[in-house]
Amino acid sequence: MKPQHVELIVTIAELGSLGAAAARMNKTQPAITKALKAAETELGTPIFFRASYGVVPTREGQLIVDRCRKIFGDIKKLREEVAQIQGDYVGTIDIIVSPLVALKVVPAVLRRFQHRFPNVKIGITGGHAPAAFSPLRRGEADFVLGPSPSPSDLPGLQATQLFSTPVSILTGSQSRYLSVTDPLDLRDGRWIMIGPKERRPVYYEIFERRGVRPPEPFARSDSVLSILSMLEGTDLLCSFPSLPIPELRAKWDIGLVPIEETLPTVSIAITSAKDRILTPAAFAFSDLVLEHCREWN
Repeated sequence: MKPQHVELIVTIAELGSLGAAAARMNKTQPAITKALKAAETELGTPIFFRASYGVVPTREGQLIVDRCRKIFGDIKKLREEVAQIQGDYVGTIDIIVSPLVALKVVPAVLRRFQHRFPNVKIGITGGHAPAAFSPLRRGEADFVLGPSPSPSDLPGLQATQLFSTPVSILTGSQSRYLSVTDPLDLRDGRWIMIGPKERRPVYYEIFERRGVRPPEPFARSDSVLSILSMLEGTDLLCSFPSLPIPELRAKWDIGLVPIEETLPTVSIAITSAKDRILTPAAFAFSDLVLEHCREWN
């Protein structure tokens, strides 16, 4: 299949319209239709079908789209790598970061990176394990900076530990839990959680040690701002990485629950796909992250 067919399939899938794909690629719609038909004939299966709201992949077509996205990403990275080897440092690095890394690592690393590579763009998306690792495997991201992959998430990935953080329990600054030291007194509290439903809450362990069923979080959010906003002025509870808490308490009306048991620490890593060939700029970004974390620790 021709490289231009790969780009065509990716563009149609992204825009959901042959007309929009033609406009994006500066071609006529008949030319786009003819090229798509040629790709479908070569592969021996329809890739898209027409719906009332546009075109969508068939079952086989979705597999083709997913593969084409990876190939198209590799072609794009190949062009960037060749340009960078020749001294033209352009392109894009896509990273997915956890809230802790966004607060404590990204700002300093970006300043240093942009000083060295002013023409390389950085795409930053917030995300949490384990969902954050899927874009790595699809070739849609270069790195995930956040909690280390669990053994079940690790196949196909490689991770380098950056640092570990203890975990504390946050609540509102006037909460009735501010003097609680026994975790069992938190059983009836209303808990919120950072991250997706697939992620196991860190606070479960303090209850399971006592043989008590842990309370389920009634709300989850990928946004630190949402979590902090919910905590302010309430009795809600949330397990939270301890490292950024001093800065956050200076800006938000939140407080610490002084329980006498230690919560598990969380290991933070920089993770990439094993089969991902990084550009020179991406290698430099990784080195800056590692250097910054060594200095910081």
